[in-house]
Amino acid sequence: MLDGEEHWNAVLAEILLSRKIGALRVKLVGDLISVTAQLDLAARSRRPVVALDKVIDYGEQIGPLEGGYQAGWQAVQAAPDRERRAAELDRLAATVTAAIEAVADFARQPGVEVELHRFDVPER
Repeated sequence: MLDGEEHWNAVLAEILLSRKIGALRVKLVGDLISVTAQLDLAARSRRPVVALDKVIDYGEQIGPLEGGYQAGWQAVQAAPDRERRAAELDRLAATVTAAIEAVADFARQPGVEVELHRFDVPER
């Protein structure tokens, strides 16, 4: 953060604080933050379960997915009307869901137990 880089959760925080999204998407973003935090706690514990080489793998696997939801959020913000924004919000939800699944799968490989809060609440 001192070198001018944006915090990795800045886009997720922006999404959460936006009036443009619905409750289901807020819950998805919450799940992504939660599963990432669970993995981070496991990696930083006294007996880390994630080896250093796996941290590099994490960046290679998850980085493009983070780019996906960041681009999805930019598309939502750029949408000219409600109809187009609704379509972009659906795509955003799909990219966040893909990131959740990837982080959870990555965490489970070395045996980290992750808890996800699947919210199948219809929206709109």
